[in-house]
Amino acid sequence: MLIEIWERLRGYDKWIQTEARIKSSTVEQTSRIRKGARQFKWVTTKVITWTDSSGESQIAQYTVPGGSPMYQPTGGEMVTIHYNPAKPEEFYYREFLRTRVHTVVKIIIGVLLFLAYSAALFFCASHLTRGGTAETDSHLPVKTS
Repeated sequence: MLIEIWERLRGYDKWIQTEARIKSSTVEQTSRIRKGARQFKWVTTKVITWTDSSGESQIAQYTVPGGSPMYQPTGGEMVTIHYNPAKPEEFYYREFLRTRVHTVVKIIIGVLLFLAYSAALFFCASHLTRGGTAETDSHLPVKTS
């Protein structure tokens, strides 16, 4: 439902729907240095082809991370895309958008969990430095031996 609203807002619903073939798929390991340590991840670059309404062959590529369901197709598979009738080389692939949204949501959840954990640690540390006592901690369960 939300994705359809996004497609209407962006105008993708007015683009021409067609089938594109995954022509090739290249898997590679990328790396970056973060906080002094090298981190590796796998990505795949897909090359797709389709024929526009004027009969011209179009070719484009996109890259997805290793954890994506789109990582798997290796070539020859057909996928449904929409292309811009004014600029047939521009395309929209719904599954690619889903993968990007999924990645962003995972990052946001990770950040929120980190912030919640940090807030809990801060609360505990500030409570201990104030010298919590039985009188001030009456809302906490009492441990009996």
